[in-house]
Amino acid sequence: MLSYFSHWFSLEITSATLAKVFYLEISMAKPNKKGPTKTVDIYCQSCKTQLFKYRKGGKGALVKCFKERISNDFTTTPCECPNCQQHFARETLIRGVGAFKIIGGKVFFK
Repeated sequence: MLSYFSHWFSLEITSATLAKVFYLEISMAKPNKKGPTKTVDIYCQSCKTQLFKYRKGGKGALVKCFKERISNDFTTTPCECPNCQQHFARETLIRGVGAFKIIGGKVFFK
């Protein structure tokens, strides 16, 4: 057991505490490489042009698209509809992996 003391507070670090911190770092790792097997088609809301075929997990709303889970990309420039040139997402890093954060109401999926 390690102890660090100062005149304001004391902090004790045990091996159990270190194990919990290590577990938290592992649990915040990259998303599963293989990912889900169910694919959805993602379309532009304004012109109904297909943008992606995406391996989506779960039943919830489409909030982000990890780039490694996109099976077919029909866009010419990232985050922009090829037909109406509307921006539908923003490029970002999520847990160290490239992703598109979808702007609400700009796309729908089937």
